[in-house]
Amino acid sequence: MTLVSGLRAAAQGVPFMPIAGVFGSDLARTNGWRTVRDPYGDTEVYAIPAVRPDVAVIHAAEVDALGNARVFGTPFWDHPLTRAARRVLVTAERLVPTGHLARQPELTLVPHFMVEAVAIVDHGAWPGSCHPLYGVDYPALQAWMDDSPGALARHLEAAPEREAHD
Repeated sequence: MTLVSGLRAAAQGVPFMPIAGVFGSDLARTNGWRTVRDPYGDTEVYAIPAVRPDVAVIHAAEVDALGNARVFGTPFWDHPLTRAARRVLVTAERLVPTGHLARQPELTLVPHFMVEAVAIVDHGAWPGSCHPLYGVDYPALQAWMDDSPGALARHLEAAPEREAHD
């Protein structure tokens, strides 16, 4: 939640986002976060500094030629990330006609004017999920965590997009 709070602060153009959920942990000390007094009550909250990434790369289910992107899974990271970043790059499972997105514009998570570049990457979220097209590949994630010699090469060899280009 602290990272999302930092992204939300940047997206809203404010220097920090107040949160209360880190009391009792070492996160605040480790990160040098400071507290501020709630101006409407008598409590202290942590002020999480704005996080403004230079580039955000998200993976969408659909994108049109203009760059309008739809994410059908959880938008809770992608939405503030794309609003906070200076530049947004989108990879997507499939290219759809602009008219398809225009029929339900409220489903567009990232509008074209925020997107700098788009690439169509079938199974680009693998071994993660891209709802509703495919779920998490847990055996592939387990194999990816293997640190033995050749593990990365074996992981890349198993990638689904490799099948599309062989």
